[in-house]
Amino acid sequence: MQLEHLEHAHAETKAALQPFDRRQLLSVPVLAAVAGVLLRQPAWGATTGDKALREELLSAIKANKSDEEVEKALRALSDQNPTRAPAKSDKLFGKWKLLWASSNSEVAKATRRNPLPSYSEQRIGEPGGEKKERAANLINIGNGAVQVYLSSAAKEDPKSDDTVLIGPPFYLDLKIAGFSLPIQNTQQEGERKSLLGSEQNYYKQLYLENSGQPGDLRISEVTFGDPAAQGSILVHERI
Repeated sequence: MQLEHLEHAHAETKAALQPFDRRQLLSVPVLAAVAGVLLRQPAWGATTGDKALREELLSAIKANKSDEEVEKALRALSDQNPTRAPAKSDKLFGKWKLLWASSNSEVAKATRRNPLPSYSEQRIGEPGGEKKERAANLINIGNGAVQVYLSSAAKEDPKSDDTVLIGPPFYLDLKIAGFSLPIQNTQQEGERKSLLGSEQNYYKQLYLENSGQPGDLRISEVTFGDPAAQGSILVHERI
């Protein structure tokens, strides 16, 4: 893994040096730029990114700052991602509490404008209490008055080491005042019903802390898929 890190740093350094000739390469500004490229690389063996950037993100979320301000902070922290190939890491699995969601995300639309208190949790894989290659989102509204449980298939993208594919078959269980209304996609004449949708969303794991302990942060973004979800950014904390 350390070798992969060095190869990545070498490639980025080479790209940074490309525009310069031999004499320019020896100038102080260029050497400083090269050092900057190397220093931006996450340190292998680390469990978190830069602590100051991490605190800046958490403070922005706690202060309920604008999407633009929170996204600026999370992008800066994501550059310090300590986990190589996060979609393949076993530290991705488990239970995660939602700390923040961009206003264009479906979960934000369901909770931000709701006057009742709400709580959202994500469970991934068997360590999260789900089946293998399954994930689920839970939303609790009004101290349990309404509970939404939506599960889906969750597999790593074979073409990318940082992306998880979330898609059908979906299962939805809606509980209202204790009454359960289960809804599940079924096969009918070879075609899937569209009641819960059939789109596959690409969740890029921008940042994953890998201590495996409560408090780890994870940042993900929907880069492709359902137009209603595409562009959504989520910040979770391990519980």
